[in-house]
Amino acid sequence: MSEEEIVDLISEGVVYEDNGDMTVDVQPGDNAYSKKIEEYLLQLDPSEITKWTTAEVCSQFLERIQFSYLVENFTVNNITGRVLLMLEEKNLVEMGVNVIGDRLMILSYLKLLKKKKVEADKMATLWSGETPASGIQYSEDCGQCCAKIFCPCCITRKMWRITGQGIFYRIVPPCSWFTTVTQEYIDFRFLKDMELRTKNTCACCCQTHELIMYATQASDKDEEHSSPEYQAEHQLLHPDAVKVENVVRNAWSNARLVAD
Repeated sequence: MSEEEIVDLISEGVVYEDNGDMTVDVQPGDNAYSKKIEEYLLQLDPSEITKWTTAEVCSQFLERIQFSYLVENFTVNNITGRVLLMLEEKNLVEMGVNVIGDRLMILSYLKLLKKKKVEADKMATLWSGETPASGIQYSEDCGQCCAKIFCPCCITRKMWRITGQGIFYRIVPPCSWFTTVTQEYIDFRFLKDMELRTKNTCACCCQTHELIMYATQASDKDEEHSSPEYQAEHQLLHPDAVKVENVVRNAWSNARLVAD
């Protein structure tokens, strides 16, 4: 029997898995059966779950976990995908799920989905950009400004990405056979402060925005720092620096609330 056929049988509640020379009937409540359901749930995309209609919740969740007898309860209470991820035990009681064992099983499966959604939200991109940014005011000199236009690979670039978990940026050196792309990461747990700087350039005709982020880093491999930790500065010179400050502050605040 193929793996696809086995998965289909799981959804129907009757599964036969090959175990050497014999077959084993896996029924609801068995560890193997629960494991198969968990594998299915972990493959689901949280962003797609939030778009589910009530009918899709019943077909893609209830029937898959073998609780199709609750389809009417979920339909009457208009449990969409977004609502599904908000359900708690008291809600299931109010909906008429009276069997304690069933409630606990549903909650355990919902816990998997909620955990995956939290992880997906943390890694979702809140802002992305590249430095040095376009514009002469964001260039060190005219040479770099021309290089950005005519030969972007001739200058060192930073590719920034901000998520709910932290700040990532890749340092891409000028094109060469002997260079290596490196990546820096600022975990919000170690972000200490930020400073937004704005200054006039080009005879006061233009403004540049720079965001300085201070983060605590371990320095056991750095002989220049005698203390176990030191504050490193990460500079983002970009027209979106004002916007990025708000994005980072909101994500930083949310990360601290989750940690607490």
